Amino acid sequence: MNHRQIIGTDSTQQVIDKTLAARQWLNVLACDMPTTVPEFTLRVSAHIPANSPAVQDVFEPAFRRLQLMTKGAINVKAFWGGSLHPEREGLQALQSGLTDLCPVYSAWDAKLFPAAQILSLPFIFDSAEAATAVSEDLYRKYFSQDVEKHDIYMGRMVATSEYNLFSRSPIRSLEDIDGQKIACSNGVESDIFAALGAIPVGCSTPEAKKQFEEDKVFAVSISDSAAQTVGLYKSAKYRTSANLVRVNLEYGLSKQFWEKLPLSLQPIFNQWLRSLAQAGAQIFYGLAGARACSAFLDHKMEFISLSTDEQQRWKEKIKPVEAHLIQHLGSLGYPAEKMLQDLLTQTKHYQTWSANDLMQASIVQPLTNIIPIPNKP
Repeated sequence: MNHRQIIGTDSTQQVIDKTLAARQWLNVLACDMPTTVPEFTLRVSAHIPANSPAVQDVFEPAFRRLQLMTKGAINVKAFWGGSLHPEREGLQALQSGLTDLCPVYSAWDAKLFPAAQILSLPFIFDSAEAATAVSEDLYRKYFSQDVEKHDIYMGRMVATSEYNLFSRSPIRSLEDIDGQKIACSNGVESDIFAALGAIPVGCSTPEAKKQFEEDKVFAVSISDSAAQTVGLYKSAKYRTSANLVRVNLEYGLSKQFWEKLPLSLQPIFNQWLRSLAQAGAQIFYGLAGARACSAFLDHKMEFISLSTDEQQRWKEKIKPVEAHLIQHLGSLGYPAEKMLQDLLTQTKHYQTWSANDLMQASIVQPLTNIIPIPNKP
């Protein structure tokens, strides 16, 4: 494991030390802000609350960076807490012109975005920032078709940190979850919990919180930062680290917004999106995740790590999930074996990169093939 990337056991200070480039990019001083009248307004909408670290520590500072990068030509109007549209209706909101950038999570609908399910296979990635880089690297080759057939573009892909199990009763073995309902993502994560003998309940984060508070599910599988954002830690007494899955939480982009930008602004806006992806992975899933763990401990939550033998039992149980997904994607016409091999190859490529290296690359050498550039005179 590359200890220059963010790992789940890092302290807050260790993550701060690893994220200098991302924090510098997000640090825009008020005195540097342009005062020109904007030509374009980017409407951003999401279900996450306005007081979330994702908003306060990533999105809002990044919006100021966008204004600075475009010399005031693009400003942002944000709608948080599901105030513009329901969380699962982002695709329709983009298609109708209601919003310009919003969640279209592949983890919410495996049928809409089948190829992206491969990004949730266990034991591939070591960090959110490396997983984000790999998914964006391979987007045009393998994932773009599933997105663009819905008449939208990809804004940014962001991989989460590893998910943990939050519960009222301790989870130390397979027997503890046998036959129990687990709130989790749709797709591969649901397949994983089914293979472990649990009953997966496909949920968004707000839905999972509600299910847990109403005692309709035994546990919730979720990232540390998201668990703190929705206050799940106030009800959960135990956090079990199984390191089984991370998911990709994509934000779709309105074609209309992109295509009305002049050619002079499109590369700048794309560069901003690529850096937003890395900053989101590092600061929300990394730094906010480490801070969340401190809050959990302050709240007297017990942290459980599976024993080595128990981890092996879980790994053996979920082995068929990968084979079944590869077979399923192949039956749909995707080059699944090649996709998996390329994922592993790109992951190996980034093994020696630090979190700062990945952020710096997004700034200096951003990918330019995620959003198609239309033919303009």
